[in-house]
Formats: sequence, C-alpha cells, structure tokens
Amino acid sequence: MRKMQIIKRHNFNNFVSVKYLLYLSILLTANYAFAQSTDLPLNSWLYPSIDRWDIKSEASFHSTVKPFSRKYLYELSPGFDFEATSGDVFDLNYLRKESPEYQDSIPERNPFLKFFFIHPPDFVSYYDEDIDLHFNPVVYFGLGSDSKLDEFTYVNTRGVELRGTIDDKISFYSLLTENQIRYPQYINQLIDSTLTIPYEGFWKRLSDGVGVDLLRARGYIDFNISRHISTQFGYGKHFIGNGRRSLILSDFGNNYPYLKLNTQFWRIQYTNIFAQLIGEVQGGSNFGLLGVGSFTKKYLTFHRLGMQVIPDLEIGLFESVVYGQPDSLGSNNLKLEYLNPIIFYRALEQQDGSADNVLIGLDFKYNLFNRLQLYGQLVIDELIVSEAFSDSGWWGNKSGTQIGAKYIDAFGINDLNLQVELNRVRPYTYSHESLFTSYSHYMQPLAHPLGANFSEKIFSFDYRPFPKWKVGSVFMLAEYGNDLGDVSYGRDITKSYNLRPDDYGIAQNQGDQRDLFMNQSTLTYHWMHNVLVDLSYIYRKESGVSNNIGQPSSILAVSFHWNFPIRTYQF
Repeated sequence: MRKMQIIKRHNFNNFVSVKYLLYLSILLTANYAFAQSTDLPLNSWLYPSIDRWDIKSEASFHSTVKPFSRKYLYELSPGFDFEATSGDVFDLNYLRKESPEYQDSIPERNPFLKFFFIHPPDFVSYYDEDIDLHFNPVVYFGLGSDSKLDEFTYVNTRGVELRGTIDDKISFYSLLTENQIRYPQYINQLIDSTLTIPYEGFWKRLSDGVGVDLLRARGYIDFNISRHISTQFGYGKHFIGNGRRSLILSDFGNNYPYLKLNTQFWRIQYTNIFAQLIGEVQGGSNFGLLGVGSFTKKYLTFHRLGMQVIPDLEIGLFESVVYGQPDSLGSNNLKLEYLNPIIFYRALEQQDGSADNVLIGLDFKYNLFNRLQLYGQLVIDELIVSEAFSDSGWWGNKSGTQIGAKYIDAFGINDLNLQVELNRVRPYTYSHESLFTSYSHYMQPLAHPLGANFSEKIFSFDYRPFPKWKVGSVFMLAEYGNDLGDVSYGRDITKSYNLRPDDYGIAQNQGDQRDLFMNQSTLTYHWMHNVLVDLSYIYRKESGVSNNIGQPSSILAVSFHWNFPIRTYQF
C-alpha cells in the first residue's frame, strides 16, 4: 500500500530531500483536482479474491501494480458477472462494505451506544457534502510457541487508522501503531545478522533481550491531475506482480517516502514511482538501531508500461534505477534528470558516467478458460548476449526469472485454488559497487526476500468450505548459496560485487550451499468485518551440503486481527 509514515525524529529527514517531489506534485495538481480514493491495504483478506475475479471475468483488468484503490475495485465490481461461488458473493459484499463512499445510499443500522458502528464497516464515521471520515482501531494480538525458543512468541499491536475524502477532491490515509513483538528464532537470526526486521524500520530491543519494540506509521494523500492521471504522495510501499513473490518490487522491506503517478487510458496503464531510500543503518543487535542522527539516503526511480494486448493478456515493460553515493557529510543529491517520467533511465545513466544501478525487464499475465492464469517476470540487471549463451559462467550475467500458474475452482470444486511458482535469480543480481547503489532499502531487498543467488519452488492451495472459513497451506523449497568469509558469492545484495571470487566460472547457488524447506498451514475464521482469527503452524528446516545447520523449527501460533492485514514470513 502507498502510505506516508508518521515517524520519530531520527527518520524526519527522510522527507527533506523528497520536498522537491512534493513541490512537483503540487505544481502538477494546482489547477486540476478530481475525486480520488484511498487504497485497499496490501495483504488484505480480499486480495486473493481479486485474483479470482480477474481470472473469472470475461475481460481482465490491470492487476499487476498493487495496492488497488477502493474506487477502482468498486467501479469494476459490476463487471464481475460470472457464476459466483458462495465465497465470491461474500467477498463482493465485503468490497461494498469497504467502499461506502462510492455508493448511492449507505446502509445504516442501530449504532452501538448511539455513536459507534453507525455504518457497518466503521468504528466511527461521519459523512456530509464536504467530507467523509472513517476512523477505526487497529489491533493485532498473537501468541505462539517455537521449538527453538524457551519463551513464547507474541505480537502486541495497538493503533488507529483514519481515512477519508475532502470536497470530493483529495483523499487521505494515516495509520499509527505501537508494537511489542517476540519473533520466532529464524527471524531473530535475520535481525541479529542484518539489524533489520522484515516489513519494519526503526526498532529497539526490549528488556528481555529477545523481543523488540517499534512504531509503525504510514500515510498518503491522493488526488487526480486529470481524468486519466492520478497522483499519490506518501510514506508506504508497493508490490509489482501477480505472484506470491515479486522480482521487481515487493513489500518485504520498510516503508519509504514516494511520489506515485498512475496514468490509465484505453488498454494502457503507465506507473511512475519516485522514492527516497535508506542506504545503511547503524546499531547493535543487543539494543536496536541508533536513534540519533540521520541514516544515509539514496533514491529509486521506477516506471512501468502495462498494456492489455488482448482482453486476457497483459504485458508490462519496466525500468528502474537506484542511485546514491554519500559525500563526506554523508548526504546525497536528488538527480533531477531522473524525475522525467517518460525517458529511458539507462540512457541517462550512461550520460552520467554509468555510476547508477539500472534494472530493466518485463512481466506478463494470461488468463485462460476463466479458470487458469499464467504469469511471469524477467529482470535483467546486466547482460551481454554473447556471454549469456556461452558456458563461461561470466559473473555479469545478472538476471532473474519467475514463472507461475493459478488454477481456481480446481477440478470443479468451488473455492478451491491452487498455485505453483518458480523463481530463479542469478548471483550478484540487484547488487552493485556499494550498498548505496544496490537494489535495497534499509539494508533489506526491494524485491525477493532471499536476495539473489537462489532457486525457489512454491506450491500453495487454499479452500473455503464456508464463506467465513478458509484453510490454506504454502510449501516452499529453496536452494541458495551464502557467502564464505569476506568473499561475496552473490546472495547478499548489499555487498559490493567487487568482492566476487572471479569473473568467470560463476555458478547458480554457488558458495555455502543451503537447502530450505518451509511449510506454513493456516486456518482462518472471518468473525466480523475486518476481524479475523488465525491458527497457523510452520515447519521450517534449513540444511547445508557439508554440515547440518540445525534442528527443524516447529512454530504454532494463534492470532487475532482487527483492521490489520495478515503477514507471512516465508523465507
């Protein structure tokens, strides 16, 4: 989701360099403003159903760039005239409840204590001709056990979210939560080695020496430049793709300040994202990140052109560039040339001395028989054709591929969905001469959580025996190669590729080879609107070629979500 974070003093400077993007957005929208919408949060209960509607509809829609706006989905919903299952009907009603501001009449009921839940989806709401407001608490409580920890794991999240529209012209969203979390051991090991937490930013260690404390905040404002061009300025993140993973841009890491332009007309969708990233963080695993000073910045510029070639086939071409090189004062400068929304970044990078990290590639999705979707991605970081088709193992053949398929209402069983996905990323893909030009943010990958130098297979299924109940399971098998000593074998994308052992003879999954098997099975009950209860079990085993890494992990947990999307930690 695209959101602007309310943050502590140590992150306030994130917005300083991005002020130029804000000025640009204000300039562009000074004379044009039309009704816009807030977004449906990433990882919402509804996203798997949106995939189903895309596949089952007679004419598919642009579904690669996420999150989706509520208005966009609501306007599409009359076109979902397929033979709906009980699960589809339940989720279409859910969508309408999530989008009351776009309905001709808003259903009311007897409010609780004459003030709360005047309208079904909102704890507190207000509507008139000038403004509509939706205020909701955010709660996520979880408790679990990990075979590798003596203590219980837990999540304790409390917060609020506010969204609304002013004068039918500007929409806004804001979220703030306070969190105390004790993660399973495999996540703790990642925190100890990288000083970062998946999905999160600044954190500090709790007094027990195991748990962490953090604030989570994000937000954005959203408005239209014209009838076909929308603008969003905020602090949040995005997901580009149709699979469980994205090799282009994912939501695995921390939020970032950004300006997003979305142009949509005819069969075309053109997306621009201008973002400010964090190059490195400082701290210690025993106390957390340093809360003084300012972390060094770098920048991301991204654009993607998607086109529906035929009603059921969409092809997207993308290009992105990460750049930044701190000076003696630890600062960076925003390059104005990359703010041009319709220029080739590779050409600009070469004009500037080829100091930046440019990625190009494509994605596609193809819906067949209203039951099947094929999808995929190709990412090219660097490529010389003559080397790519030789057996030399040249290190610069840096690329990633994804291919996957979804099969809905499988074997004629309503609400049974199957998915298989294969991901493969060559060593040193996404990396560059320094972490300030690597395809990373807050020391975390911007794309796949495994970084690079891996091969991965994913199989998943989910089934809804009743509209409010869902059972699902995800199986992940991965092979990857870790670094040995000070030599980079290409998995850690924040390390310089100049630390490689050689220019030739570079093999897939080279280095300290590991095998990872992970299964997560979940039973979910949708108790009330945006209130979910989960029971999940994780089995995770990691092993090496020459040694046993450790005993498998068995993690059992139960959780309660209220206005907080479900998260998975599958890596």
